[in-house]
Formats: sequence, C-alpha cells, structure tokens
Amino acid sequence: MLELDSAPRRPMRVWRQGIELGLTSFPKLIALTTVLGFIGLLPTIYMAGEIGDAKVSPQSMLQLFRQGHFIFSMLLLQLLVLVLSSFINALIIRRLDQTARVTQRTPELGFALHKLPPLVLAGILGFITLVIGFAIAAIIGAILGVVFGIIFGHAAAMVVTEACIFIAIIYIAVNLLFFQFAIVLDGKGPVGSLNHSCALVFRNWWRTFLVLLCTILIIIGIVILIALPLASVMPLDHWLPVTAAADTGRTLLVKGVLKLIGAAIFMPFMMGILYVLYHDLKARYALRSVPTAAIQA
Repeated sequence: MLELDSAPRRPMRVWRQGIELGLTSFPKLIALTTVLGFIGLLPTIYMAGEIGDAKVSPQSMLQLFRQGHFIFSMLLLQLLVLVLSSFINALIIRRLDQTARVTQRTPELGFALHKLPPLVLAGILGFITLVIGFAIAAIIGAILGVVFGIIFGHAAAMVVTEACIFIAIIYIAVNLLFFQFAIVLDGKGPVGSLNHSCALVFRNWWRTFLVLLCTILIIIGIVILIALPLASVMPLDHWLPVTAAADTGRTLLVKGVLKLIGAAIFMPFMMGILYVLYHDLKARYALRSVPTAAIQA
C-alpha cells in the first residue's frame, strides 16, 4: 500500500512516491496507455492520409482547411478523441487509486462509463477556458507588443506578444490539470471539478509547475538518449524545429508512432506523479483554514 501523506511534503518526496506508484502500476497500465496513445494518434493518421507524400507548408495546410469536409472530419475526430481518452483516463486513475490503496479490483467499465459525461463536459469547458485565455492574452500581448515595438523594434514586439500567450496558456493549463482526478476520485461535477482544481493549485502554482517541469525535463533527457542511435535512420534535422526539413504525411505518421510509444511508456509514471501531487495539494488545501498548522516544506 502506498503511504499517502496526510500532511504536505517536499516536492522530491511527492516526485519519488509518484515514480514508485508508476513503477508498481506499470503492468496494469501499459495496455491502457498504449490505447490512449493510439487514440491521440487518430487525427495525425487522418491528416497524414490527406497530405500523402506532399510537403507540409502553410499553403498546403491552408488548402486543406478550405475544404469543408476536412474541418468537419477533424472536429469529429477531436470529439471522438476527447470521449475515448476521457474513458481511458478514468480507467487509468481508477487503477492507480486501487494500486495505491491496495484495494480489490471492482467493475471498472461501468464506473468509467458513469464518469464519462462529466469528464467530457469538463474537457470541453476546459478547452473553452483555454481559448478565452488565449484570446485575452493575445490582446494584452498585442498591446504590450506595440509599446515594446516602438521602443525596441519589431523583433521585441513579437517576443513580448508570444511570451504573453505562452505564459497565459501554461498558467491556465496548470490550474486545470487535476479536474479529471477531482471527477474520478472525489465525484465532482464538470464545473465543480475545474473550480476544485484551481482551488488546489491556488498558492501552490509554482510548486506544482516545478514538479511537472522536473518530470518533463527528465523525460526529455531520456528520450534524447534513446533517440541518438536513431539519428542514423532519421537525421537530426528532421527533429529540431530550427533546422527541421519540411514534413510530409509519411514523416508525420512516423513521428506520431514514436510519440505513441513514448506516451505508452512514460504515461504510467506521469499519472502516478499527478496522483500523488493531487493528494499533496489536497492536504495543503485542507490546512489553509487552520492558522496554526505547520506546513512542512
């Protein structure tokens, strides 16, 4: 049984417990994470089929988006991805919780189906929130960009505008990160889960972000070490954004499959860390109303 802390702990302990949970749960989750990776690959498969061996360029993408059936098909695919991925994520979180608490396996399909409507609705609401945040950040970034552009030039204006958008998207995404856990583990509704996630992250945003950043950097480092031998098969200029050659439908598909493999392998550990982090944030949230509480770390 994973000893979940009833009091807040240091980020390193949260991270270590998450890794331990991911390692313990790996045999139970690898099939689900593989399916989840394939679901996320569906839009890429469709786009690769539409592009074929032609090079991906702004002009070719514009031609695709001018086709009504392409936009409609992509929207349907994205909705399908949201529904299927929400169902699989409910199963993953359920199995993580059962592994952490060493409880007996209970019927999972009915449980995941019961959680599916609030998960889908919360996902749509979260997407709308990101879009609104993107729009507001773009307006603020444009205004600041004009000011900095007058003083420092066009390059500074672009940097300031893009930085405003990037910071806003990251900030909102971290705040909404735990809505699925709130629905699956605590029975929250679509709106309540988003509010609960924001409430947990409030005052702990940087702690949450640094735990995630550390995890992502380690994963990137491992991927780079693994990918180096592949340089002989697919040169590095196909991967680095600065020097990357133009993609085709074929290379998009190859990259998508490699991302699927990476997601299947690393997702159990990532979800394990998020699970432990969610409980750590709940412990911190519970202590906010206790003035004399001594929060460790």
